[in-house]
Parts: sequence; structure tokens; C-alpha cells
Amino acid sequence: MVSTLPPLKIALIVDSATVPHYTYELVQWAASQPGIALTHIIVQELPPARRMTKIQRVRDIRKREGFKILATRMLWALIVRLEEYRLRHRVTDRHFAPKDVSGMVPNILRVTPEISKSGFVYRYAPADIATIRAQEFDVLLRCGSGILRGDILTAARFGILSFHHGDNRVNRGGPPAFWEVFYHMPTTGFIIQQLTDELDGGHVLFRGSFPTQRYWLANQAHLYERSNYYMKHVLAKIAATHALPMAEEPVLYCDRLFKAPALDAQLQYLLGFVTAKLSHIWSYQLRRRRQRWSVAYTRSGWKNLVMWKGKRIPNPPGRFLADPFVIARDGKDYCFVEDYSYATQRGSISVYELGAEATLLGEVVAEPFHLSFPYMFEHGGTLYMVPESAKNNDIRLYECTEFPLQWRLKRVLMENVSAADSMIFAHGGKWWMFTNINPLGDSDHCSELYAFYTDDPINGAWTAHAANPLIIDPACARNGGILFDAQSIYRVAQRQGFIQYGAGASIRRIAVLDTERYEEHVIRTIEPNFFEGLIGTHHLHSNGTVTAFDFVEHSMLS
Repeated sequence: MVSTLPPLKIALIVDSATVPHYTYELVQWAASQPGIALTHIIVQELPPARRMTKIQRVRDIRKREGFKILATRMLWALIVRLEEYRLRHRVTDRHFAPKDVSGMVPNILRVTPEISKSGFVYRYAPADIATIRAQEFDVLLRCGSGILRGDILTAARFGILSFHHGDNRVNRGGPPAFWEVFYHMPTTGFIIQQLTDELDGGHVLFRGSFPTQRYWLANQAHLYERSNYYMKHVLAKIAATHALPMAEEPVLYCDRLFKAPALDAQLQYLLGFVTAKLSHIWSYQLRRRRQRWSVAYTRSGWKNLVMWKGKRIPNPPGRFLADPFVIARDGKDYCFVEDYSYATQRGSISVYELGAEATLLGEVVAEPFHLSFPYMFEHGGTLYMVPESAKNNDIRLYECTEFPLQWRLKRVLMENVSAADSMIFAHGGKWWMFTNINPLGDSDHCSELYAFYTDDPINGAWTAHAANPLIIDPACARNGGILFDAQSIYRVAQRQGFIQYGAGASIRRIAVLDTERYEEHVIRTIEPNFFEGLIGTHHLHSNGTVTAFDFVEHSMLS
């Protein structure tokens, strides 16, 4: 259906027509959207910095603020230079690639904000406010500096939308994405807010989080790139409805206002980085240790599971096992697993018979690319498998032709999609697929949970859930199995730690699932405490009489 609504008229508030890469991406995207009219950029003309040589600047800071502040600024400049070097040479230089957008947007409005003595708060003159109001913008998008206050906040129909690159429930202030690394927080959040007078406490229209990266600027670049996608998502929804998404209920903020790190925090940050690097060299290069996954099982249902009683399935030499799914056939129990080879650096799917001991029956599905997470379901009397094939950018359906060893590719359910850990199940008269999709196509599949539905899981088309993505949070988005009890369905969710994949898990009852809504409630968390020396666990599955789970520990190379 063709929309009869007029295009959403927006303007970007920037400090210059030469903008960061992420703002340039937004301009490019807006130009391709028929429902959006990016007609103006509003350039904040800031007073020029006093021209001084480096030596003059050092002397000026020492004279005005003292030696401690001078040392703090110099050390911070060193940290920035070191991290810029590392990011440019090891990850990406997109973070440092400004682009001129003056030729991409029809009009430029120039304003001169009044800046507070602190240098942080910007207020616009009445004449500038009047000029902006006269354009009748639907949305102003803050992509520049300054804490905007005063009448500019209401100068557009829907006000000013802005990022806060942090979870405003626990982190207000800045620098963006620094303190999450400093405190080894497992996730780094963001919000998209309609600005109010409260710093980082506006009306929250959208929030999400991603795994915290190992060092600051890598974390910042990752957060900027991933959150930028969701600003497009929010703007597209506003353009389609000409209404703002419903804002979250406000919550109190009880932490301090985070600021640029003081000298002691900078020294601690550098020391932590050096210590972590030396520890990595000692453990993984000199002692040749690695993280190695394993699988264990018990003869019990999942509600009566006692994990420390689990019987380990020995890892084959040069391989590891993970992602167990158990199924009963003809009075016997079978466990299908990811079987990862260190030599080929990819996984295939193998099956064990669980008798008095676990007996390897053989490899059942192998491809020239990595496979894992051998989720199975039955339909029409036939057994199907949907293993993870993210390395091939698709979701594949395999049909069992002779249980348990013979399988053939039945159909590719989705193409050109970076998806992991897909699960298909029946509920409420429909078939549902829960899967972890990275919409930007990179390797992080831990942050977003998507859902699709169909009437025919084998041959039908899959329709996206209206609320996709259902979850944006690496603490619980990634699938780690599914459990059934009477009429209830429980999703096992992985929890990622700071630089630790699969640090723990939780069991979550699906309370509401229809084509418009989704709700789940945590009933149990699972920590890696059941065997000695574990550093993670991320998967659990049961057929009602046998329950299998995995875990990870440090192991010497073998």
C-alpha cells in the first residue's frame, strides 16, 4: 500500500558541513527514503579556538589549571593517540573518516549558539529559533556538540531526537563507551531519546545494548556503528506513522554523573590494559592454553536437573563439543552436537547415543563452512534440523532421511542473512522461528533476537514479527536451547560476559507471543558453578527424560 502521508521533514544539527562517518551514513540513508525529506542541516557556528602552538598550550594549561590538570590532559591525549593507532591498524578507520555533506542536503542554516561558561550548554538566540520554526520541521536530529537547552527543544513538531551512547539507567555523562570498558561491564548500551532539559534523561523512545569490546575506541566505534542502524529504524517508523514511538516510563538515576577520567583512573585503565595483554600472552601463547567447550548430560528432566551430577562426554582429540540437543527414538536417547575441529577451524554436526556411556555414532551433517546448534523439530511425521550456518549467510533446513545418520538439505529458508542459533516451534496455531540476526552482517550474533512466523515451516514464507527485534541485549538475546513443560514454552538465553562468550544462561518462560507482541519472564539463571574451573555455560536442552548442557573451561592444547 502506498502511503498517503507527506514525507517526514527533518534537519540535522551539526557543528560543520564536514560530519563524522556515522552522520554521513544517516544523510545517505535519508536521501534514499521516499518517506523522509532531509531538507536542511543546521550548522552551529562555534567560536574559533585560540591559536596556540603545542608549547604555548602546555604553558597556558599549567598556568591556569596547574600541573595535575596538565598531566591529566597529556596522559589522556596519549591514551587517545594509542587507541586511535590501534583502531586504525587493527579494526577500522571508518571511525576517523569525516565527509562533507554540503552538496547532499539542499539547504544550510547557520546559527550561533550562546555557550555557557562550562562550555557544555548551548542556547539558541530567539531570531535563530524563529527561523528554524518557520521551516516547520517534523524532527530535528542532534548530530553535533553541546547540551541543548531552551526553546530549541520545541522548535520542531516532534522535538529533537538524539543518541545517548550509554545506558542512561546506569551511565549518564561520558566519554561515550569508556566507562563500560573501565569497569569491565559486559554490555554497553545506548538510547534514542527526545531531548528534555534533563541531561541524558529525555523521553526514551528506543534502547539497546551490545557486547563491550576490549578497549575504549573499539567499543565506541562498535557502539556508534550498531546504534546508527536503529536511529534509521526509529526514523522510518516515525515516517510511516507520523507519530513518535511510545516513550518508556522514566526511572530514577542514582549513580554519579560520569565525566572525563581523572589522572588516577587513566593510570588504572592503562595498567589494566597492560596486565590483560601480559596475561593473554602468558596463558595463550607461552602456556598454549585455550578455552574449550564440552558437553555433559543427566538422566532427568530439566526441572529436576542437578548439574554437578552431569556425566561428561569426552571431547575427541583436536576437537570440542557444544550446543547439545537430545531426542528419543525407539527407546533410545540421542544427543546431536556441534563437533568443532581445531584443524579445520569449523564445526560439523555429530550424533552420540546416550546409553551407559556416550557412544559417537558419526558425523551427520557437514559442509565446507561452519555448522553448529543442531536444533531439531518434527512436522508431518518427519524430523528436520536447522543448524546454524551464519558463515554461509543463510538459514538452512535439513530433512532426516534415515535416523540418525542420514540427512539431506531440504530448503534454504532465508538467504543473505547473518543469522545464528535458529529455533522453530509451534505455538498459537502458527509456526515460529526465533533467530539471532545481525542486521549489519558482522560477527556479533549475541545482541538481537528476531522472530518470524508462518503456517507451513517447510514450504511457507516467513513473515517478520511486528516488534522485531524483540530484544537488543547480549545479556539475554542469543538463543541457547528451548524447553517444554505441559503447555508452556521456555527459551534458554545466553548471557555474554566482558570479553567472554557464553558466560552464563537463563531460562525464560514465554508469556506472550503473537504477531504483535512478545513477553518473556526469567524463572532461573544458570551460572558456571557446577564443575570446578569453569568460565562459562550457554546451552541447555531436554527431551523430558535426558537433559544435556555445555560448559567451557581453560584447557591445554591437545
